[in-house]
Amino acid sequence: MKKLSILALTLIFVLLLRFPLLALQLNSTSIDTAQNAMVVAARAEAVEAGLQILDSGGNAIDAAVAAAFVIGIVEPYASGLGGGGGMLIYHQDQHIFDYLDYYVQAPAQVDTNFSSDRDRETARSICVPGTPAGLASAVEKYGQLPLKKVMQPAIDIARKGFVVNEVFFNAVIEKLEMILKYPETSASYLNESLPYMVGDTLKLPQLALILEGMANQGDAFFYRGDFTSRMVNIIRQGGGLLTETDFKNYQPLYSSPVMTEFKEFQVYSAAPPQSGITLLQVLNMAKLMEGDSWQPFEKSAGAVHWMCEIIKRADADRYAYLADPRFTKIPIQGLLDENYARQRFSEIQSDQSQSLQNAKITAGDPWPFQGNQKSPLQSLQKDSEGPHTTQISVIDAQGNMVSLTQTLGFFFGSGVSIDGLLFNSGMTNFSRKGVNKLEPSKRPRSTICPALIMKDGKPVAVLGTPGGGTIFNTMAQVVIRLLDFKQTPVEAVEAPRFSTRATSGKVTIEKRYDAEILEDLTSWGYALQLTAPYDVYMGGVQLIMVDPQSHFYIGISDSRRQGVAKGH
Repeated sequence: MKKLSILALTLIFVLLLRFPLLALQLNSTSIDTAQNAMVVAARAEAVEAGLQILDSGGNAIDAAVAAAFVIGIVEPYASGLGGGGGMLIYHQDQHIFDYLDYYVQAPAQVDTNFSSDRDRETARSICVPGTPAGLASAVEKYGQLPLKKVMQPAIDIARKGFVVNEVFFNAVIEKLEMILKYPETSASYLNESLPYMVGDTLKLPQLALILEGMANQGDAFFYRGDFTSRMVNIIRQGGGLLTETDFKNYQPLYSSPVMTEFKEFQVYSAAPPQSGITLLQVLNMAKLMEGDSWQPFEKSAGAVHWMCEIIKRADADRYAYLADPRFTKIPIQGLLDENYARQRFSEIQSDQSQSLQNAKITAGDPWPFQGNQKSPLQSLQKDSEGPHTTQISVIDAQGNMVSLTQTLGFFFGSGVSIDGLLFNSGMTNFSRKGVNKLEPSKRPRSTICPALIMKDGKPVAVLGTPGGGTIFNTMAQVVIRLLDFKQTPVEAVEAPRFSTRATSGKVTIEKRYDAEILEDLTSWGYALQLTAPYDVYMGGVQLIMVDPQSHFYIGISDSRRQGVAKGH
């Protein structure tokens, strides 16, 4: 967190003095089973909206979109109309998969002097939002209900209000100074310059009008109209470069997801520039593990070691090769090739960290496995995606599945808003150079990787998580626990997590590991950073499993984000 002003610090001190329990995270896992449908998300309002739409004759796509519009109201710090995301869809009747990329996009005129550190909380960090176009397109192409009906729950909640919870309160406290910097944002999300307290009702009537405009006119209201002009004026007054033409030219992109075989399962995830490939690379190397050391991570320092080194190699390849496929050729086939996985796996030493303390992890060379003789190796270029994202998982009575992840970037995005609509901080996701460098009308690389799991042509699981740089760490650990270690859904989601990156010399680990394991990891060269036992930055997995015997749906919502699982 940046250095806070004296005013912001004073406000926080007064609030926590009066309401000390609000600083604590209350952990409780939400679990439900159902025969017909299941919705899992970070807020009950979003779950109820999804179920309401299913009851009205909608399918999983309609339900996921309804929940996504609602989550942008009740979790405005994590996602909303001013952000972007990705949606992975399984169509049961045709047995096909689609990936919908509605991530944010750079303007046609780029700011080559943009600095993530300096400009993150300004209008200069705003990219063209993709959420309105993506959600509207999904309903139009795959839904069974009109957009207006699907959006009605969000309109009602924005107008009537919702109850502030602990997560909302803590998000405001974290970004209080930034919110206070923008009068428009303060007017929407503060109560006379003070945070709304837990239990207060927050209404967003102006945002309801924006939603109504879109419900009546489709995404044209957002991208090609008077409201577009208003947004552009605010952004450009703040130093941003977006134009009405940038909004008009935005299109959601459909593609096939990436897939790999893991044990007897098929795991599908997000296509580039999202990080499904990275998740699948981790799984391709992890399935080569065998022996006594490969067991649930909290029981074996060796398992943590191997997993960390696998993750670093997949992450190094991510930095070197993953970007907007419209701007660069990505060696997808090579990166997912099993022989390439064996080559990368063979680099790992059995008892020594290859972190920045001793041996820097470099990218591999997947091009020969792509069929290319020449190998255009790339350098590792960091980005700075925020961990403040949201996940929605849905399965309906027909077996259609949706895994949806969307974000504003950092909490409350750029901080800039209009009528309660917060704008993203997507420019921070670009790198200074390399394949992910900033270019006109380009989409930045993202760590999101919603996933679907199949076996013998039948649904097994829907899952995803927020968490920024921890996303593919968390997703891989949960998948391995479910499919390899054969843990129950609750065990897999609630087990202690760790996270590492190719460009970092440390391993962040939840404070639930035995001292002996931590000592072993330290002796092998790992720099450990202990976090809260259930750390909010380690994600908030929203999981639906299909029981193979009863065919019931089992919904699990991660206690780290106080979400809700509910079915019928």
